[in-house]
Amino acid sequence: MSIADELQKLESLRQSGTLTDAEFAQAKARLLAGPAPAADGHAGLEQVGAAMSQQLAEVRYQNELARIDREWAMEREKYYITTRYGQRQLPSPGMGIAVGVIGGIFGIIWTVMAIAITGSAPSVGPFVVAKVVFPLFGVVFIVVAIVMGSKWHAQAQEFARALERYQQRRRAVRPEQSSREVVDD
Repeated sequence: MSIADELQKLESLRQSGTLTDAEFAQAKARLLAGPAPAADGHAGLEQVGAAMSQQLAEVRYQNELARIDREWAMEREKYYITTRYGQRQLPSPGMGIAVGVIGGIFGIIWTVMAIAITGSAPSVGPFVVAKVVFPLFGVVFIVVAIVMGSKWHAQAQEFARALERYQQRRRAVRPEQSSREVVDD
């Protein structure tokens, strides 16, 4: 393959977006500053071609990793939970369990205390409503705490699965594969 062919190949990679302008300039400079060709003009060009193939494979590898990382950054955003103070954090299974348990305990305490306080109240007028509403608020709090805790726990598990898929995608991109693709082109 001649230097002109290599330059055309680099130009097509730059136009397709595989190479940035800076990467194109570096690769072109390396190609033009490569070892002097042998007497027949082919041995030096083969070395340049092999070096270019390796460099292009590395560029493709890095570009693929960068693309996977950008996609993961966008996907990860949907898993964040905003706290009441505006802080954003990723959910953890322990956080979901803690919300369910602590909220449930608070609801149980509220319900028991409401029953104890309203139990001795007369069963006439507004006291009848209070005997039902105050304990019922505790039950509602228990249900909400369990639902929120379950939701956060499930979201944490979903995040863990998504993180594993992301890591598998990164591991699946190997430099050897990229160099084989370049050689086969």
